[in-house]
Amino acid sequence: MKPKHIFSAVIIHITLYLLPITSFAQDIHFSQFNSSPQNLNPSQAGLFDGDWRFVGNHRSQWSAIPVPYKTYSLSTDTRLKKEIKGGTPGIGLLINTDKAGDSKFTTTQIALSAAYIKKLDTDSTHIVSIGIQPGFTTKSFNTNALTFDNQYDGDNYNPALSSGENFIKMRLIYFDVGGGATYLWRKSQRKQAGFGASILHLNKPKQSFFSDATIRLDMKTTINGIAQFPVAAQLDILPSVMHQRQGRYKETIVGLFGKYYLTPVNGAVTAISLGAFYRVKDAFIAKANMEYRNFNVGLSYDVNNSKLITATNNRGGFEISIIYIFKKEIRFIAKKRVCPIYM
Repeated sequence: MKPKHIFSAVIIHITLYLLPITSFAQDIHFSQFNSSPQNLNPSQAGLFDGDWRFVGNHRSQWSAIPVPYKTYSLSTDTRLKKEIKGGTPGIGLLINTDKAGDSKFTTTQIALSAAYIKKLDTDSTHIVSIGIQPGFTTKSFNTNALTFDNQYDGDNYNPALSSGENFIKMRLIYFDVGGGATYLWRKSQRKQAGFGASILHLNKPKQSFFSDATIRLDMKTTINGIAQFPVAAQLDILPSVMHQRQGRYKETIVGLFGKYYLTPVNGAVTAISLGAFYRVKDAFIAKANMEYRNFNVGLSYDVNNSKLITATNNRGGFEISIIYIFKKEIRFIAKKRVCPIYM
């Protein structure tokens, strides 16, 4: 049997038999976790300076293997105008899709985020937000590009032969729900800190393609923190940490950015950030961000240093993130009539 065919057969068996127990316990993840707010914590919905926020994320992982894993995420969120008992509701929409391997194992998530944002003082120095995130997820795979042992006649591969596999179903769909909370301290634009905690998959939905009710998606807990403070006239430091645990799997990322403010362009804040992060026992991560007006564009690359080095050749994942914040400009209205200027 050719190595390629052996690899395909092994992958499909791992996908269908081991994934419900192992990898199903791991959600999609981004190295630029702060640039994917609703994936990080549903209480982040509406927690920004502006009217509407639009976020796009893309990750391509393990480019050294024949079929890299690709993940996409789109989200938008806003705050409602009406206050409720001194707090402001925030709402958001999140769409994720992930495709992996020759079997095109695809996960698609659509979720709504609803948050309640409350100022703890009159000058908005201290803010708390609590949120909930209900949604639906579908998972599916395709066997067209896969080969199986039963399809070898002794000498050659014969696609006309039956695979010998009996799949009860090739698609799952389930309801999911999670929640979280965030605390934000903001002394000024350049001096602030935020901390959050969330629990996703509270209902532990069923995960089996073989109708095994005992196989369920583990709850995922996340804690994260980020701070910003100036160290020079044009330089800020932003340390950040994120820890996730799901079943027997865990992920910890720590590191910091150096944010350098450039000369404003047309009066707009312009800054470049360079960062170095480490995913414990897995990868070193280099990050870069460019901030101009209402745009924030981020790039990152994971250099793998785990036991997968032999397969990945040190190549982990490339990511790009784009955040656009729409902020309505408030027109200046003079309190007194001013004389018109005639040409």
